[in-house]
Amino acid sequence: MLKVKFFPEQQFVNRIKSNDRGVLGELFVAHRKQVFSYVLANGGREADAEDMLQEAIIVLWQNVCSGEFELRSKLSTYLLAVAKNKWLAERRKRSKIADTELPVEKSDGKPSALQQVIADEDTAMVRRALDALKPVCRELLMLFYFEERSFKDIARIMGFAGETVAKSKKYQCKKALESALQKVLTGAERRI
Repeated sequence: MLKVKFFPEQQFVNRIKSNDRGVLGELFVAHRKQVFSYVLANGGREADAEDMLQEAIIVLWQNVCSGEFELRSKLSTYLLAVAKNKWLAERRKRSKIADTELPVEKSDGKPSALQQVIADEDTAMVRRALDALKPVCRELLMLFYFEERSFKDIARIMGFAGETVAKSKKYQCKKALESALQKVLTGAERRI
């Protein structure tokens, strides 16, 4: 009987096809250094690098499950290319936002009245969006962004199995917050 030997990349793909969610953490660990190096070297922070790698892994998962993915190169090459494209798109988006922002300060170094009103409105909108989230997401995002807790701390505080679970949950919660914020912003635009 002939034995078929799979490359490690093919094993990852096969595990995704069999809906083995354990492969997500392994992919994250295996490709973390390469993606983090790229994002950090190109103006990003660790949180940005985590987001880009998670998004790249999700794209891989979706493409494998839909049958659109063909393993023609190393997974590291594929994931880095997706992460690079996602990071470049994020930087373009941030650049457009920065171009449309008002100057942060008046000449005396203090925010103008208009800037203060806008900042207060933004804070209120973010609060409304956070309030629309499930309590687990609200707590996790508060711990990560406002208390600047590590994923290890978050996993311990919230009773998650480990850091990888906390990272994955943070990604899901961030997407839920973006959706809730979009709804809040759409509602705010209607009132203007």
